[in-house]
Amino acid sequence: MIDKSSKLTLKDVPLFSELDVTEFRQITALSRLIKAAKNEFIFHEGDEFKGLYIVLKGSVKIFKISKEGKEYILHFITPPNIFGDVPLFTGGDCPADVQALQDTTLLFVPKNEFLRLLEENPKLSFKIMAGFAARLKSLSIKAAELSLTEVINRLAGYLLKELENSGNINLPEPHIKLNISIATLASYLGTISATISRAMKKLRDNNIIRIHGKIIFIESLEKLKELAE
Repeated sequence: MIDKSSKLTLKDVPLFSELDVTEFRQITALSRLIKAAKNEFIFHEGDEFKGLYIVLKGSVKIFKISKEGKEYILHFITPPNIFGDVPLFTGGDCPADVQALQDTTLLFVPKNEFLRLLEENPKLSFKIMAGFAARLKSLSIKAAELSLTEVINRLAGYLLKELENSGNINLPEPHIKLNISIATLASYLGTISATISRAMKKLRDNNIIRIHGKIIFIESLEKLKELAE
């Protein structure tokens, strides 16, 4: 089943994009909805791996804590994306902490039942593998971008992606709400808070964005797109 308040379907999930209606039903039949409140942990690093999760509404962050107590954000997961799938294929326990950034609705697919379904349906297994390979490719591209792209370009790319996800891109005054702190955003983009603040100021000074509280208004979508390329 899918959250009735969401327009998402399993077809929107990259891992399941190749499946047909019958195969969708087989997966949803063994799945269940989970609600997570803002700041609630879905699981911790080292917890027993029990299954994979699909974000239907809201968002989560995946992160690790160093021995010194520093938080390193690995990913932000928003609809209609999936997390917890790597241990499904590689084995082992949960590799990182996962925490809801806002009130979030998840579809949980239990490990044992899902693996049994794959064993009984070789055709389904190959389709899942194709989706998994596509997801790994996208993660590899992101890793390359983090190492090669300047902070301001990464920030522009993040703002553009959030704008597209918000559905506000075609409004007379496109805007997004920044639901995370500057420190969290900095960690996600692989830098520090001061650098993000300077990048934001540069975007403001160049009349690309305007900030009012947590709302970021895009004054020049064309320039933002150029920076994000």
